[in-house]
Amino acid sequence: MEVLFRDSDDYFKQGGLLKESDKKDFRLTKILKNPFFMLTFITTVITFYLLEKQMFIGVPYYDVFVYLNNALIFAGIPVGNMSVIYLSPLMPLLTSLVFRAGYISENVIFIMDGFIFVFGIIGLYLLFKERFNEIQSFTGCLIFLSFPLIFAWAVSGGIDVPGVSFSIWTIYMLVLGVKKDKKFLYLVFPLFMVAFLTRYTSVILIFPIILYLLLNKDLIQNMKRIGMGLLAGLVVVSPFLVYVYNKLGNMNPFLNIFTSTLLGSGATVNDLGYNPVKLFFLNNILNYISTSPLQGIYGYIQSPHRGYPSILSYIIAIIASIGLGIYLYQIYQAKIGKFKVSHRNKTILHLTIIILLTFLGIWSFFTSSYLVTELIFLGFLYAGYRFFIDTPVKNIRIDFLFLSWFIAFFIFHSIIPLKEDRYFITMSPALAYFIILGLSTFIEKFKYKIKNQHMKTYGMYLTVGLLLLSYTTAEYAGHVTQEGYGFYIGLTCDWLKEYDPHYQDKVIYSNYDPAVTWYLKKNVKFGVPRLYVNSEAFSNYLKAGKADYYVDAYSTSPPIPGYHIIKNIETVSVYERDY
Repeated sequence: MEVLFRDSDDYFKQGGLLKESDKKDFRLTKILKNPFFMLTFITTVITFYLLEKQMFIGVPYYDVFVYLNNALIFAGIPVGNMSVIYLSPLMPLLTSLVFRAGYISENVIFIMDGFIFVFGIIGLYLLFKERFNEIQSFTGCLIFLSFPLIFAWAVSGGIDVPGVSFSIWTIYMLVLGVKKDKKFLYLVFPLFMVAFLTRYTSVILIFPIILYLLLNKDLIQNMKRIGMGLLAGLVVVSPFLVYVYNKLGNMNPFLNIFTSTLLGSGATVNDLGYNPVKLFFLNNILNYISTSPLQGIYGYIQSPHRGYPSILSYIIAIIASIGLGIYLYQIYQAKIGKFKVSHRNKTILHLTIIILLTFLGIWSFFTSSYLVTELIFLGFLYAGYRFFIDTPVKNIRIDFLFLSWFIAFFIFHSIIPLKEDRYFITMSPALAYFIILGLSTFIEKFKYKIKNQHMKTYGMYLTVGLLLLSYTTAEYAGHVTQEGYGFYIGLTCDWLKEYDPHYQDKVIYSNYDPAVTWYLKKNVKFGVPRLYVNSEAFSNYLKAGKADYYVDAYSTSPPIPGYHIIKNIETVSVYERDY
């Protein structure tokens, strides 16, 4: 068996005899011992499993129906409200390519998500490899893969995971361009634009990009490549802007959503996701690592704040925190070792600036706009890096890159009053980075206490990664027990088609109009009783719009004067106008 751990060519040179079947075994063993191959294999298997479950559940939330309807529009099928085509277009555009080929199903967008998800995990591994060794990078990716939010949303048809996947590749090209080959800088902004078109809030990635470029001593020499990359990025986004203008005749809807994203405005108390609690994500960070119990409602893994952290979450958080504490102490010792009395006044001034920026940033976080807070913390991180630049600590620049990644999105999503658990996905790669940084520091610090040499390296990392992945898989399986509510809307729409064969000529309203639009393949208008003072006012709204039917998808079934219920299917009710 020893030959399996040698290079086959060296073995032949030494006169060894190796049969053809043994050579195949050697190649197979070499592949199986490759962390990159194993990660790709595991991710692909998990993705197929998640796709099978997602196709059973169906569309899990409102926005996915909007993307599906936009895909129909991009495919040349005129349904839905044309004003929504300004929403993040990449996933609908990719989905529309399959629709044009004749296969129209919500499964298409799930599969598109799956491909991009695997692509993102591969990019994360390569990015982690710029800081960690193979087994540490492998474990870091397993940790990321195991986050409950990643499992729940990876192939949901949403844009959160695809957005972060392209963000990962953007940052990877940035790191390669600065550290290895300047030509990779040409790809940074085109990929940044792809991430932006996938999910508009990915624009926040510009802050870690700016910081990392500022930390590069060759910034001036790279300005030409950066400028060319910016132009290439504009080329990527231009066709979509032209398409929107041709369809709508103006850019107002696009400019409005871009402005609201940039300024963090637009949310109101009527929004279902309205949440002014600024520490929401920090308060629930343990839930985002691992949640309990192993069985429950599907919505609990979609929104982990509704559950509570598992014991694994506490263990990983404690070990990673200890490791990060050790790492920070090592940096402190390195700084003290380089301290020179002659630089005392400069050091005091530097520390004073850092402390002032810290307090100013915290004050701004609770009192000012997110944009001001982002700029203050950008200055804080730059000053912090300059303070430690003379220490012999390796890879500190990429540490600051990931710290800025986490802080930038944390500030943005915490300050804006619209919050969903899935928004934390934008911070998940940085969280996985610091977990593996803490774990690796802890393991390397204490591995010499363990006699088993094998457990010192691969065993300890694999135990953490595979244990967390196994737990999350079991938890996910325990929560996926029923179809999504879109399933019953689909059944209801099928019934309506039979009940009224002329439904295409009728005016239909719904409080879940994108779903009804998708299933009926016709324009359905929006209406919801809670926005009106009473049922009479809502009835007048429907009558003014000449609504023939109203589809209530929320199971409230309120009385609507002038309309009567003709069908109930689980949580969905269909109203018909009295004539």
